[in-house]
Amino acid sequence: MSTKQILVQKISARRSYAAGYKYCSRCRTYHLTDSVRCPYCGILLRNSPRKKKPVDPSKYIKSPTI
Repeated sequence: MSTKQILVQKISARRSYAAGYKYCSRCRTYHLTDSVRCPYCGILLRNSPRKKKPVDPSKYIKSPTI
């Protein structure tokens, strides 16, 4: 029986998804794999973050009301 050893590092969410890592919600770890499921628990892996970065309200221009 062979065992796999996976290196898990804490990486910021944006950088890890961009580098091809996938996140396991149950194990709370990132995996660099082509598989759709976690190698440890079998749950589906996330390919993108749940929340996007909040929008900066200063980018919007207030228009005068008529």
